[in-house]
Amino acid sequence: MRVHPVRFATLLLAVAACSGGQSAGRGPDRGELVLPVAVAPAARRDLARSVTVTGPVEPVRMVGVNSLMAGTVLALHSQEGDWVRPGEVLAELDARESRAQLERARAVLASAEAAFERNRQLHENQIITTTEFEQSRSDYQVARSDAELWRTRVEFSRITAPSAGLVTAKHVEAGSAVSPNQRVFDVADMSLLVVRVRLSELEIVHLRPGAAVAVSVDAYPGVAVPGRIRRVFPSADQDSRLVPVEVALGALPRGVAVRPGFLARVTFALDRREGTLAIPAPAVGVGEEGAYVYVVDADSVQRRTVGLGLTADGWVEIARGLREGELVVTSGHTNLRPGSRVRVSGASG
Repeated sequence: MRVHPVRFATLLLAVAACSGGQSAGRGPDRGELVLPVAVAPAARRDLARSVTVTGPVEPVRMVGVNSLMAGTVLALHSQEGDWVRPGEVLAELDARESRAQLERARAVLASAEAAFERNRQLHENQIITTTEFEQSRSDYQVARSDAELWRTRVEFSRITAPSAGLVTAKHVEAGSAVSPNQRVFDVADMSLLVVRVRLSELEIVHLRPGAAVAVSVDAYPGVAVPGRIRRVFPSADQDSRLVPVEVALGALPRGVAVRPGFLARVTFALDRREGTLAIPAPAVGVGEEGAYVYVVDADSVQRRTVGLGLTADGWVEIARGLREGELVVTSGHTNLRPGSRVRVSGASG
């Protein structure tokens, strides 16, 4: 049996209207197609845009401890993970020759000092000439300098911690030969832990030193660590065009032991709007004339151009084009046109 195309289309619409639920139906008066839509009111709410970046936890300062003289490592007194105090001996170099030279220099110094004192008295009594007295004084000063030189060399054989901290690296072993200025230990100043990250210039303009930030550490999931922006570097990296930002960690929660090298995630609140007019992001469409929304007016919709502001957490700030309380379509946009008959089948927001 041949079915007329118009009658077949009418039959399909009738079946869709009788299917109930979210399907479209016809209006009772004009017989127009009624489309089910979900709506949400334009309402005031607080919006905040944020960005999360990752970086390793670092000590605020890493001090390299170098050997001040050449020699052979005789003994090591510290290992990785040891806490050290300022001036604590970390390692000793073989200083037997230096000590012997120091003893010799001290003996020469004692003899020169005695000769100088004797000649000073003789010079005062005009028994020796001024030239002889000046020569004895010169010998005494040279002997004193030699003794100080060898005393310093003996001191240099004792490698000490320049500040309090945690030994994070040991670059030599007992028996190793070291040269002047060779790195021997790394000591981390653990009085303050920081996370250094990089942000774009578009984000950096919203940051201020001292502002609080949210920090989490992968080693302790779900644990919030307090943080604050310690400093924003004055210039961007020439290659990446990113600006370094240093975040200082606050007092750690009980049971949390963050160590250098742990991966941290820092969330920066870049922009915040309090009590701004906002709608769900799915309500916004973009056309040739710009952003628009469908506003429910009684049982139909009108298309309205809107001005957008901040977007955060699935919400969009409306700068212009809507009034508080107006209902916008958040889903069911398919086949919507200005003036389309609609039936509200759900609400969101």
